[in-house]
Amino acid sequence: MKSLGLRWRLTLTYAALLAVTLLIASVAGLIALRATLYAGLDASLRSAAASVVSQLAAPITRPSAADREVLDRINNQQPLKITVFDALGHTVDRGPSPVGFVAREGVTQVGWYRVFTQRTPRGWVQTAQDDVEVRTALRRMRLVALLGVFPVLLLAVAVGFAVANRALRPVDQVSDLAARIARSGQASERVPLAPGGDELARLTRTVNEMLARLEALLARERVFAHASAHELRTPLSVIRATASLALERERSPEEYREALAQVQGVSEDLTGLTTRLLTLARGAGALDLQTINLADVALFAAEAHTGEAQAKGVRLTLDPDSAPAYGDAGALALAAGNLLQNAIRYVPAGAQVWISSGVDDAGVHLTVEDNGPGVPEGDLARLRQPFQRGTGQTGSGGAGLGLALVAAVMEAHGGALGLDRSPKGGLRARLELPSEPHA
Repeated sequence: MKSLGLRWRLTLTYAALLAVTLLIASVAGLIALRATLYAGLDASLRSAAASVVSQLAAPITRPSAADREVLDRINNQQPLKITVFDALGHTVDRGPSPVGFVAREGVTQVGWYRVFTQRTPRGWVQTAQDDVEVRTALRRMRLVALLGVFPVLLLAVAVGFAVANRALRPVDQVSDLAARIARSGQASERVPLAPGGDELARLTRTVNEMLARLEALLARERVFAHASAHELRTPLSVIRATASLALERERSPEEYREALAQVQGVSEDLTGLTTRLLTLARGAGALDLQTINLADVALFAAEAHTGEAQAKGVRLTLDPDSAPAYGDAGALALAAGNLLQNAIRYVPAGAQVWISSGVDDAGVHLTVEDNGPGVPEGDLARLRQPFQRGTGQTGSGGAGLGLALVAAVMEAHGGALGLDRSPKGGLRARLELPSEPHA
């Protein structure tokens, strides 16, 4: 059987709690009413007994037998029965008792009668009255409570379902939107914001923020896939053309070796490109977050690329200040190494590259800058995208993935990659991490 929806579960839970509350309130009310009614009845019995006792204290004038018979008949016609007994429990006056002699002082329930007995110097005075009026009143109240519960519960179910339906409407919108996105693959739609600042309002805002990030991610992935296909197509076309040309006719061993050498060179470029694509795909993956120091990251990156700088005649200057951070040391070292490798690759021989770290008001940072030709302002924004190179740098080697990898690593850390013109003349690339750990 299909399980009940959340609306009905909330509504029925609310109705069950209300039913229990009404039951407890009804039982408590009936108990209080019963106590009040019997207290009033007991008070009337005590008052009647006290009146008779005061009369017995006066001089006794015994009525005649005929008068006593008339008085007993009148007494029996009243709802409140009064009987006077002697010390041995024999009826003396105003009898007979409807319940017989009860030799116990105080209020007693005998059958349907409420009985009050009081000792006197000469015997006992007993007052008794049928509690039919009390029982009738209690029965009516039970009936009213029972009949009144059902309309209240029906109203509670209707109101509870309406409230639950209104409260869960944003959840339905989120669910429907997720289903549409799953079918279409388009994340451009947004959930209507729930009013106020409660949990559902925060949910709709969070879902919209997530969808905005998802849309940007999907757009970036489409661009990345298109650019990857374009970059891979060129070396594959060269390999296919070289192989086809070599197989068109018989060739000399030297010509075969030349063709194979060309295929090998292109294959090595293709292997390097594939490796960089894999590195980029992994760069924004799961991070091993721990407490690190960006000064150590800068030192590691400088040591890793000192040989490359020396081979080109580029001078490295290291200026690390302590910069405690919370991040993945391996991913940040990869990002810093890419910045340093880019700087060494694109500056002319004899240039200088600086790598430093520190802390400022914005957070902790690691900076790589150079005194090379730099990058035009209009190119800075697109350099963070895969396969993008600066103007006039298409023949300088590389696939244009380094800064895209750095940007992905910083985004995963909750930080940013800053690119601008260095006061030293070239490009300044800055890894910026927040002061607090990124969730």
